[in-house]
Formats: sequence, C-alpha cells, structure tokens
Amino acid sequence: MTKKTTYKIILAASLIAFGAIGRILLQDLPNIETITVISLLAGSLLGFRFAIAIPLITIAITDIIIGNNTIMLFTWSAFAVIGIFGWLLRNKKNFSPKFIFQMTGMGVGAALFFYVYTNFGVWLLFPMYPHTLQGLAACYIAGIPFLKFSLAGNLIIVPAASIGFTYLWKRFLYPETKKQLAEKKA
Repeated sequence: MTKKTTYKIILAASLIAFGAIGRILLQDLPNIETITVISLLAGSLLGFRFAIAIPLITIAITDIIIGNNTIMLFTWSAFAVIGIFGWLLRNKKNFSPKFIFQMTGMGVGAALFFYVYTNFGVWLLFPMYPHTLQGLAACYIAGIPFLKFSLAGNLIIVPAASIGFTYLWKRFLYPETKKQLAEKKA
C-alpha cells in the first residue's frame, strides 16, 4: 500500500467518524448536521468515489442507531450529489482561505439543493400535502424554518470542519510540501 493510499484511508475513516459522531450528537437539532461537510470534503480531498461512498457509509452506520424512514431515498441520494459538488473543487484544494470560502459557498448551495430536493420528496412520498402545485408550494413553505437552520449550520460547520480537515490533510496526512517534492526530484 502506498503512502498516499494510507493517507486517503486515514482521512476517509476520520471523515466517517466525524460525520457519524456529529450526526448522532446533533440529531435533536433540526437540519444541523455534519454529513454535508464530510460529503464536500470527501469529494474535494479524496475524489469522486469517496464523494459518494463516505456520506452513504456514514448514513448507513448512523441509521442503525437513529433510524430513518421512506425519505431516505431522497436524503441518501442528496448527500451523494452533495459529495459530487465537493468533487468539483478537487483541483482547488490549495488549503487557502479562498478554498475555505469556496467550500462554504458549496455548503450554502448544498443546503439549498437539499431543501429543494428533499422537500419535493416529502411532497411526493407522504400524504400530508395534496399532490397539486398548491400542495408542493405548501410543502416548500413549511420547510423554510428547516432551511434556515441548515443554512446557519452549514455557515458554521462547513468552514470550521474544512479548516480542521484540510489542516490535518496538509500537515499530518499528506505533509509533502512543494519544497519536499522538489528535493525528491533533485
């Protein structure tokens, strides 16, 4: 196993642990969660396959503990798509403040996407709203308070976790700097 593969496995396990612990501890707070940030970080730091696998593994593990319902089709697939959003930043991971702002922007976009997609799922799967345009509008209006929490949570959790995980990636898990790489070539 190469050093880079070992680093990726350590980071993947760390993301899963962070996501699972956060999901369990924050479960009573409406739409404040850690799955968005681990999805984005998995995509940006580890690549496409990890972008999909890490959120799904984390949700599968935590669903055993906290449960889920029919909406899981929408929530699970939403987080896989959010991971792909993170993958779009894969070439931007220079660990600069700009990268953290980009990740935060992706976190805001992820909250909006999750709101639109999962509220559509609620309208489609559950009988609480009539299957009309008025019912869909009522579903989206009822979801606005959850969107506010999701946006607020992502504006705090995404940059904080992004700073932490990119620092770990750069400092401990993948410490080769440009200078070290140049020395290897020489």
